[in-house]
Amino acid sequence: MPRESKCRRVAFLPPVKAYNPVGVPLANMQEVVFKVEEVEAIRLKNHLNLEQEDCARMMEVSRPTFQRILTEAYAKVADAFANGKAIRIEGGSYCLGQGHCRRRERQLDYMEGCRFYDSGLELNAMEKNNVNHAKIAVCAESTDLSSPVRERFGKCQCFWIWDPVSQAFSLLDIKAANAEQGQGTIGANALVQAGVKTVILNRIGPKAFLILQRAGIDIFNGANEKSVAEAVQMLQNQQLNKLESPNG
Repeated sequence: MPRESKCRRVAFLPPVKAYNPVGVPLANMQEVVFKVEEVEAIRLKNHLNLEQEDCARMMEVSRPTFQRILTEAYAKVADAFANGKAIRIEGGSYCLGQGHCRRRERQLDYMEGCRFYDSGLELNAMEKNNVNHAKIAVCAESTDLSSPVRERFGKCQCFWIWDPVSQAFSLLDIKAANAEQGQGTIGANALVQAGVKTVILNRIGPKAFLILQRAGIDIFNGANEKSVAEAVQMLQNQQLNKLESPNG
């Protein structure tokens, strides 16, 4: 009996679950079924343009496993495009990064090593309150909550994250362990993985900006020399400027 796959972490669910080719009669239409984690692999590698090592880390799998998921996804894309097949997205071995495990949905037993199975958040509640409960990250000068907003995103090693659900701050401490990768890129990837929807900063370069933008994260500035808490308050009062392009 084959061993069941471990859960792959997924931070995004496609809003559209099916695509049909134009001009193919329904009676003759065949379809290709994508697993949710296969779509996530394509999103990370080709849409966000992340390095394969970063993609594997974000999905919490090994690099060979990520490569296998991506290769299978590419083969399905080629099959659908070359043969005019419909595309349907469903199923797989995945966990959403904010507390939803597909094993709970399928009423399966707990799988050892899954950190998201009992984390207490239901998917429908997340979707319903996505806007009001969006996490806010502040690029800070230090690990002190009273520190000001840091001048350059690419030099930031710590982010204070405001969670409207718990009404509390938590610290995300980033260290540039990979010398081949810039601090800004590391920070942007970490914020995507943390489920942040808004970032407050002063200046940001093009690579980090692109990663955040493609992940659907809003970027604001205008809180120069303000503390972390003051910056969040300014955002809530609509006193900050939304960046539409990199400025650093």
